[in-house]
Amino acid sequence: MSELISRVQSDPVLMISAAIGVVILLFVVLVVVVASMRVKTYKDRYIDVKVDNEAKEKRIVTLEEEMKALQIKNAQNEQELQQFDDTKKRLAKTAEVLEKTQKEFAALQTLQGRTQTELDQLREQYEALKGAHSALNERMETLHEENSKLRVNNARLLMKLETEERFSSQIQQRKKQQTNQKGENE
Repeated sequence: MSELISRVQSDPVLMISAAIGVVILLFVVLVVVVASMRVKTYKDRYIDVKVDNEAKEKRIVTLEEEMKALQIKNAQNEQELQQFDDTKKRLAKTAEVLEKTQKEFAALQTLQGRTQTELDQLREQYEALKGAHSALNERMETLHEENSKLRVNNARLLMKLETEERFSSQIQQRKKQQTNQKGENE
């Protein structure tokens, strides 16, 4: 190798050629070094990007699952919201019906109060009329008894009167006969 170095030093063309060769070699080594550094950098970047992508894919899968869960929950919430709206409408209708029923109840209570008052008054009237009826029944019985007594008296009096009339007519006939006999005797 020393021989080669001495020959290169003695010949300028060879020296330029060696220098160009060394420069080219250095250039190639530099290109190889730079390329290998770039390859290493790209490899590191690739590994980083791959790890990053895997992490992102896991994150995306997780987010998609969460999104599906949220979509399901959102659908359930929308359904519950719809049911809530329906319930709210039913509640409003029920409130209207309740209000109407309360008004009807109040009216019926008022009517029941008046009816109860009228019933109490009618009961009082009934009791008064019942008492009056009992009194009138007693009075009627008394009057019937008196009427019966008076009829009996009237019947007796009529019988006496008839008897008296017969008796008086007999007396008058006897008087007429006696007057007639006296008139004939004279």
